[in-house]
Amino acid sequence: MQVDYDKQTVNAKNFFARYAHRSRLKISVNIIEKLFLNKKFSILDFGCGDGHFLNNLSEKFSNCNLIGYDPYSTIVHKSFKLCKNLDEIKNNSLDIVCCFETLEHLDDNEFNFLINSIKNKLKNDGKFIVSVPIIGGLTLILKEINRAMMFKRKSDYSLKEIFLASFFNKSPKRAENIKTSHKGFNFQLLENKLKMNFNIRSKILSPFKNVPWFLNSTVFYILDFK
Repeated sequence: MQVDYDKQTVNAKNFFARYAHRSRLKISVNIIEKLFLNKKFSILDFGCGDGHFLNNLSEKFSNCNLIGYDPYSTIVHKSFKLCKNLDEIKNNSLDIVCCFETLEHLDDNEFNFLINSIKNKLKNDGKFIVSVPIIGGLTLILKEINRAMMFKRKSDYSLKEIFLASFFNKSPKRAENIKTSHKGFNFQLLENKLKMNFNIRSKILSPFKNVPWFLNSTVFYILDFK
């Protein structure tokens, strides 16, 4: 069953899913506002999808250079430029590269391509801002219930896998197709990979920043070069 992306996220029927995704979007915009206030900046959203984030940014920062990159997107936007080839972007020209809800779908080669691209395109004092889902903890149970209701299908997880991931932080093997499934993704392993290339300047949990990770659905990282 095919469901529009916005119906899975910011306009989901399920209150908890809708609240979590709207909180994530709000945090994304707030991060940019705090970093740049009224300054002009150039930003690339890697894996921009339907462009919801950049469209929101354009309402607040009308004089900034907004670029989206997504090889799977065919939507034409007036509020930002959709880039199909990163070679179109000059080296050392970007203040920010964002990558929201995308890294969990990249294999090792794609991840390395992204990291190398960031090193080339970001200014020396630029920021890399990442968000990824927390697939584990108690919110995993809610996520799987929501997906079962939305897609009318069985979970990718066995009951044992859900139990171990939810209560003991033991991630199962990753799904065969990581482009369409979050199964087995572990944000803590990704965090270790990010530390090899970047300094973590800030880590923000969403939607409840003051409670432990296992009660949240998303984690944000603000990074810069080592």
